[in-house]
Amino acid sequence: MVYGKQILAEKDIIPFFGIKRQYQNLRDELLGAVDRVYATGQVLDGHFTEEFERQVALRCGRKYAVAVNSGTQALIFAQQLLFKQGTKILIPSVSFVATINSVLLNGNEPVLCDVDDEALIDLESIDYAIKGAGVGGVMYVNIFGNTVDYDKFKIMTEFFNQNLLVIEDAAQSFGASYKGQPSGSLGDVSILSFDPTKNLNNYGSGGMVLVDNLADAKFVKDLRDNGKANDHDIPGTNSKMSESDCAQMLIKLKYFNKWQQRRTEIAEHYNKELENFVDIPKPTPGCTHAWHKYVIKCSDRRALQHHLSLIGIETKVHYDRPLYEYSVGYPYINYASELYRQASAFCSECLSLPIYPELTDLEVERVVEQVKEFFY
Repeated sequence: MVYGKQILAEKDIIPFFGIKRQYQNLRDELLGAVDRVYATGQVLDGHFTEEFERQVALRCGRKYAVAVNSGTQALIFAQQLLFKQGTKILIPSVSFVATINSVLLNGNEPVLCDVDDEALIDLESIDYAIKGAGVGGVMYVNIFGNTVDYDKFKIMTEFFNQNLLVIEDAAQSFGASYKGQPSGSLGDVSILSFDPTKNLNNYGSGGMVLVDNLADAKFVKDLRDNGKANDHDIPGTNSKMSESDCAQMLIKLKYFNKWQQRRTEIAEHYNKELENFVDIPKPTPGCTHAWHKYVIKCSDRRALQHHLSLIGIETKVHYDRPLYEYSVGYPYINYASELYRQASAFCSECLSLPIYPELTDLEVERVVEQVKEFFY
């Protein structure tokens, strides 16, 4: 593989994602799980889906979980559950584009809000958006595995509008908690993603809607099955996770706590070694971080990324621009406010370093050494 002007052997490259390594470690178990599914002849709506939903609901402190085919679809269904079409929904201006896409696809209107230093929704600027824009709901994102200061968030939102409905986008924070409350339990509805890059990952895609009301769970199940449950009295889509996917996810759940411990070890080592060189990520007080991403900030981000690439260390940028700089977000810029200063600054400096359970100690140390080398 070519990095810069060098040709490096695969053994000398530190990949950004650990999907290939994970599969190599779990191959026999995963293939065995798939074989058991196909042997039953039931590939949808079976025992493995129900058991996966049950275990995830338990981990997240919810009564019900409904598996769907992606995190984006989970966001769409969560909004259909809570909001009438045309609702103005407050969202952070730094996130994966699915955040704003889901709002638009439902016929709702995004109201973009600035973020804080950690790219979480800025609690100091939401007052303007809630008061001035007629917001009817909030969809906050626990970005990179961190959580919002939920106590402060609730105080701020309820002060301005006690009737605001809240969606917790926990797509990146499965395994995190806030003051002992698991991520996935901190909203009227919460959603998860099992994209291949997530801490708990499917090799295709997947997502989940988390609720505490049986009628809500039944509604989402109806949505994911073309509206069949009530003789198609609501429009739905074909949005299920397959039995084989859920069977594999049950295998991975057995290892999840161990994987999270390893992510935390790596993050803590990065923190200790890099705090005098770059702006390291800082968990919200009271948060147990899931470390989905390890995102540093560096004023010379491009040069640092180039330096690391030359010696085979893969990095990514999450995210290279705020949502209002995408074509879908541009019409929703609020020129009358100063809401976006921190969002622009974050996106110009952020850089994600490799962090996943299969990284070796030597690889972690090599990342540290090369980041330091850049500044010497």
